[in-house]
Amino acid sequence: MADLILHHYWPSPFAHKTRMAMGLAGLAWTSVEIPRVPPKPLLLPLTAGYRRTPVLQVGADIYCDTHNIAQVLADAEPNADDRLFPGPSRGAALMLAEWVDQTLFPLAVRVVITEALDTAPPDFVQDRGDLYFGPGWTPEGLRADAPGVILQLEAGLGRLESCLAGLGRCDTRALSSGDVAAAFIAWFLRGRWSRGAELLRDHPHLCEVEAALEGMGQQPARTMSAEEALVIAERAAPQAPAGIQHRSDLAVGQSVGVRPYVQSSDPEVFGRLRALSTDRISIDHEHADVGHVAVHFPVAGYQIRPAD
Repeated sequence: MADLILHHYWPSPFAHKTRMAMGLAGLAWTSVEIPRVPPKPLLLPLTAGYRRTPVLQVGADIYCDTHNIAQVLADAEPNADDRLFPGPSRGAALMLAEWVDQTLFPLAVRVVITEALDTAPPDFVQDRGDLYFGPGWTPEGLRADAPGVILQLEAGLGRLESCLAGLGRCDTRALSSGDVAAAFIAWFLRGRWSRGAELLRDHPHLCEVEAALEGMGQQPARTMSAEEALVIAERAAPQAPAGIQHRSDLAVGQSVGVRPYVQSSDPEVFGRLRALSTDRISIDHEHADVGHVAVHFPVAGYQIRPAD
């Protein structure tokens, strides 16, 4: 496999999660730093316009969304799969990670942004508000909803704690990609919310997992400029297979649109359908800066539609 090139910025919680996953998998990676807010002129040519962080580049194959990336990492080297999904844990780990992302993170990001309304740069607050809350959100609405959101967050963390307690102490079992998701939400709350550390004290198993993964994967093997990464993509060709592996009315070569299935400011991404399975959709994309690349998304959590 070609080098794993991670397009990210260091404070990004989802990039932090992916870096931990690479550390747990024992994989070396190359760092390309990108802007925190659009425009991202040296990233979007690779992704057909997808703007979220992080993005994993492997030659001319571009992988979006951390769930998708985790499965790519598991296939990167022979031992990586056992490290990310030890034993029969793949299904449970993927379900736990998806629940954390879809249930806990939306609550966590609400309390974090609500607290930062008067202190963070206005352009950052506006961008993240549009991205996570969709059109029509207001600071007043966030503040009014905050007490109920905190109650929901506390309930969700209690369920996560019970789940981790049922799995046993992390020093007597193999950590998995599911633990990476748990550690990521703890890291985010502890570092971005003034009440995070206090709240986490009531969840010792979660704190134990967080401590076990602290610092893992946070050192890249090397750094690279975004311009260098574009050249690598241009000189390579997509290696992911093409074809329909799942029952669908869509056909290879058909124009399709893909976007996260949430209320947000995410632009719809368009390309020619390259491949479709139960887990992943791949589109072919061309741009003057990168030539022909294949951009890969998970099926779960994304709306896919014919665009012809």
